Amino acid sequence: MNRVGNRRRPALTGRLLLCVLAALTMLVTACGEPDPIANPEWVAGAAPKGRILFVQHGDIYLWQDGKIRRLLQLGDAASPSWSPDGSRFAFVRFGDAFSDLYVAGADGQGVRQLTKNQPALQPGSEAYVRNSVWALDPAWMPDGQQIVYVSDLNSAKNYLWLIPSGGGAPRLVQASTALGDNVESPTVSPDGTRIAFAHRTTTDDGLRRRTDLWVLNLSTGELAPLVQGGDGSYAPAWSPDGSWIAYVGRHGEANDLFVVPATGGDPVQLTTTGAVGSPAWSPDGTMIAFLQLEGSTFEVQYVDFTVGADGRPSAGEPKRLFRAEAIDVPSGLSWAP
Repeated sequence: MNRVGNRRRPALTGRLLLCVLAALTMLVTACGEPDPIANPEWVAGAAPKGRILFVQHGDIYLWQDGKIRRLLQLGDAASPSWSPDGSRFAFVRFGDAFSDLYVAGADGQGVRQLTKNQPALQPGSEAYVRNSVWALDPAWMPDGQQIVYVSDLNSAKNYLWLIPSGGGAPRLVQASTALGDNVESPTVSPDGTRIAFAHRTTTDDGLRRRTDLWVLNLSTGELAPLVQGGDGSYAPAWSPDGSWIAYVGRHGEANDLFVVPATGGDPVQLTTTGAVGSPAWSPDGTMIAFLQLEGSTFEVQYVDFTVGADGRPSAGEPKRLFRAEAIDVPSGLSWAP
């Protein structure tokens, strides 16, 4: 069962959300070519290489070694996610009170729909809304054979589901329902045994909502808290070596980049700008990219990530990788070789 207001998106502070909305304008660009209207700016000679997917105006774009081009012109796309081998990517398309999961080849060709969540009822009717279903936040299992995602299928809440990447019936991850409230933003450990995700909860005073981070052991069904308390923790991203989870931590009106040991421990703050969103690791784990608010738009920045002899992580000064108008922050970034 679904509700109109259940189009869940990862939380932002009011300041960030207003800036995102202010930056949104409808632009027409040429498909498959470098996009001059997106105003990409790249630091010549920057160390990061590879391919980064992001969303702008509901279209899926690719940054590759300093150049930006549009892969899919859809107007309703979100949350692109590279497969482990970089040969495909999953993404979401939004409809009227529903969304569906899709997979495409690395070049944007061969699009395949995995879920069919639009009910065969009169659009806009109460029955239509009640029977619509959301599919959100896809992340790949390491073998590339399955995709974990968030859905309210057969429920009033969003939980974790697994679906074959080549098509097939979805399967509820039953343990994800144990906390009793909406989950979001799954990220999978490199060995495929654990899933970290964000969980919405009510604060102790019963007056506010925040988002904590949890880890689910797929073998045992055990749930363990990873980051709790404060004003909220969002958008977890597992490091390629499995040792760390990067995330956005909110304190007051500030949103900054943090990392925490994947096995649990004390979080370490890596940025102090207070306007960070959607972290993504480089494929070799030596850098973390993220969205940074600059003026009225977001740009993609990155930090070099190192771990000292004492085991403590640290990051260099943020550097600009590129900027583009109206990047969709909740859709995040996905980085492949």
